[in-house]
This record gives sequence, C-alpha cells and structure tokens, in this order.
Amino acid sequence: MSSREQKSRPSSPLAQVLKDYRSKYDLKQEQLASELNIDVRTLRRYENAENTLTDIRELRRIADVLGIDIEQLGILPDLATPEEIDAAISRVWALVRLARYREAEILVDRLIPAVVRKTNAADPVLIRKLANAQHVAGYIKSQTTRANQSALPLSHYREMEHLARTLNDQTLLNIALTYEGDMLQRGGDVAKAIEYLEAARDTTPLADTSARGNGIQLLGRAYFKAQRLADFERALAQAEKLAFELPVGDLENGAKGQYTVGTVYEEWGRSLGLLGQTTKAMEYLDKAEESFTRTWITQRRDILMTTARAMILVHGGEIQQGVDLAVASIDLCKKHGNTRLLDRIYGIQQYLDRLTKEIGHAGGELREALHGPIEY
Repeated sequence: MSSREQKSRPSSPLAQVLKDYRSKYDLKQEQLASELNIDVRTLRRYENAENTLTDIRELRRIADVLGIDIEQLGILPDLATPEEIDAAISRVWALVRLARYREAEILVDRLIPAVVRKTNAADPVLIRKLANAQHVAGYIKSQTTRANQSALPLSHYREMEHLARTLNDQTLLNIALTYEGDMLQRGGDVAKAIEYLEAARDTTPLADTSARGNGIQLLGRAYFKAQRLADFERALAQAEKLAFELPVGDLENGAKGQYTVGTVYEEWGRSLGLLGQTTKAMEYLDKAEESFTRTWITQRRDILMTTARAMILVHGGEIQQGVDLAVASIDLCKKHGNTRLLDRIYGIQQYLDRLTKEIGHAGGELREALHGPIEY
C-alpha cells in the first residue's frame, strides 16, 4: 500500500479512538493490545481500518477498558426517553463540529430508525424529536455524499418538512425548505431550488434568526448558480447582517452553528473567486478564516478553507499553487469523511480538463496559422 493510500484511508470510530488513546498515554501497539487482551495484529488492523468490528458486546467491552462513552465507538445508548433522544442528537451534532463525519454517519444511521420506532403520531414531543433527528441526518448525508447522490439527504429534509408542517413550527419548516432547495441546487435543478429557498424566506417570518440567515445565504448560492449576480450580492449582504445579530458560539439555535458570519464570507469569497476576482475573493476568505478561528475547531476550518482557496487560486490562474492545495485537500476530505467538499476538487479537475482542451485547440489554430496545415 502506498503512503498516500495509507494517509487517505477512511478512518473508523474504533480506529480513531485506539490511535487517540495510544497517543494520550504514549503506548506502543503491543502495550495497548495487551491491555485490551487482543492480538497485536488484530489491533493493527483495527487502527488501520482494515477490519470492521461489528460485535456490539466486544465494542462495549473495549469502551469499558478504555473508560470512554460507547457513543465514541458508534454505538447508540438506549433511547427510552425524549431526553435520551435529545442527548443522542446533540452527540451527533458534536461530531459534526469535530469534523468526524464518518462517526456521525454511523450514529445517525442507527438514530433515525430508533427514533421512528419511538414516535407516536399523536405525541408532538416525539414528533419534534424526529424532526430534529431528520435535520441532523439530512445534514450529515449532505456532507458524506457526492452531488449525484443528493436525493438521499433530500429525502430526510422532505420528511422534516412534513413533520414541521404537522407541528406548525416555522423554524423547522424554514430549515427543511432551505436544505431541500440546497439539495435541488446541488443536483442541478437550480430553478426549482430557488423556488424552495424563496419560499423559506417568504413564508416563515417567525423562524429564528439563524434559520432565516442560513436560508438567505443558501438562496444567494442558488442565485449565483443562476447567474443572477445582483440578487446574489443582495442576499449575501442580508445574510451577513443577520449573522452579526447572532451570539458568538451559539450552537443551540435553529441552524445548530452551521451558519455564522464566517460561512457567509466563505460563500462570498469562493463565489467571487469563480468569477476570477482573486484579490477580493481572498480578502473575504481571510475574514472567514478569522471568524472560524474563534468559533470552529482547526480540522473543520482547514477542510473548508483549503478547498475554497484551491478553487480560487486555480480559477485565478495560479494553477500550480492551487493544485498543491487541492492535493492537500483530498487527504483532509478523505481523512474526515467529507465527500461534499471533495466535490470541489472534482470541480477543479473538470475545470482544468476544459482549460487544457481549449488551450490545445487554440494552440493548434495558431500553429497552423504560423506554419501551415500539418501534412500527413
């Protein structure tokens, strides 16, 4: 196996926990294997994510030996009460904020059916829990899938919309409509996406500020895709204004901390970079990075900002520097399980392929004008 393959291999909750534990206590693999009463080769395969341990009893035993919560190994606790459901949802959002998308996806795949089984159609408390679970599930699936798989997260947001309408909750409805629109935009149906995003803006005036601001930022993204640049600028300016109304570090609002002034500036800068406005784009990214430094952990900030800077540099003509960042981004995205941001790198590759083709065609025309047609 090459060093790049080892570096980029997707991790697992167990692999990450074992590596972190050894690092924390400065243990060799042989020492930890002895502590866990397993073979060294087995430990090595777990750490390299070559073997997947699915035996729940063994995972619980390992968690007990290491003195950690079972959720860290991708195991949900019993969800007997609404409070336990809330705790499980909060745990998944915490993993998102730690850029541990693969662990979050494992938990959410178990969370949704567990909450569905508990939900009574006549109990508004449990319906709200299910709506919140669909929210986090849709968000995680949007981060762990390619654009051509956007129907998967969209299905979670459609269910969330249905539940939000049942509850008559404008914040939940705004979030559902917003992300339905974003997934439609991601899948290529920009006109339909704008309909959903404008509906989120216009029909949920009582939604909380974070939900409204997040929706307007993503509406700006759809306007940009539709080449409605004046509307894009107005939307981003409004999203910026609303972001400044939020308490710094508020993670319990409707958008669950996924919308900040930093996300607005990153959106603005990345979009301007695609228009070739490199200097202004980088200024916005610098402002975004300053904001994220105060509110996001380093790993999550680095994935987002490195992919954005790579896009801007390549589109601005700094191709080698941009490609160097893009290569670094691939490792970051794969390590943390963020496939959505990996789509940005595929976009860079497609742009370079088009550029190479255009340069080859133009070079051929010029060569023929200078030297005449090639004789065969």
